[in-house]
Amino acid sequence: MKHFKEAIVYLFIGIGIGSFISLLSFTLNHGTPSMRKFSLLMTMSAIMGLLSLIFEYDKITFITQLISHFILEMLTYGFFIWLTFGSAVITFTNIPTFVITYVIIFIYFRKQGRDNARRINEQLQKNKPKKSDSTN
Repeated sequence: MKHFKEAIVYLFIGIGIGSFISLLSFTLNHGTPSMRKFSLLMTMSAIMGLLSLIFEYDKITFITQLISHFILEMLTYGFFIWLTFGSAVITFTNIPTFVITYVIIFIYFRKQGRDNARRINEQLQKNKPKKSDSTN
């Protein structure tokens, strides 16, 4: 049940991030997505969110997780952009946008993780019992 709950959380985070980026993109380009495009973009976002579960797998190094995640995310992005817009040219010309967006999101989540770890460590230190200096 724990893994199911984690998967649902990652799925919704992916949809949230994808919704924001898609809305921003369509707004900046003065476009309105069709129902098909919207469905494909939300499906892509959900899958991309689920791919982040790779960071929960502790048996491989962080750098392996990062490289695997980046490649899988880029392949998913390319495939769904091709399905959505029907053009390989659009897919390839959007790779720099994908990389920039990936780096920004990665930095944000990495900073959030470090801040959470810092807060947890501070709480543990505050609640840690003090050793007595007296000897028997």
